[in-house]
Amino acid sequence: MAKEEIAKVLRMALALEKKNYEDYRKNAQEAELQSFRKMFEFLAEEEERHIEMIREKMKQYGVSEEEE
Repeated sequence: MAKEEIAKVLRMALALEKKNYEDYRKNAQEAELQSFRKMFEFLAEEEERHIEMIREKMKQYGVSEEEE
C-alpha cells in the first residue's frame, strides 16, 4: 500500500474515532440513567485508546494528523 493511501486511511480512522469519542461523551452527559451514562463513558474511554493506537501508527509511518 502506498504511503499516501496509508495516510488517508489513518486520517480517516482518526477522524471517525474522534467523532465517536465526542458522541459518546455527549451521550454520557445527557444520559438520565446511570447505567447508560457508565456505558457511554466506557465506550468513550475505548475510543480514547483507539485514538492513541492510531496516533502511534501515524508516528510509525511518518503521517501527520493534518493533510499536507
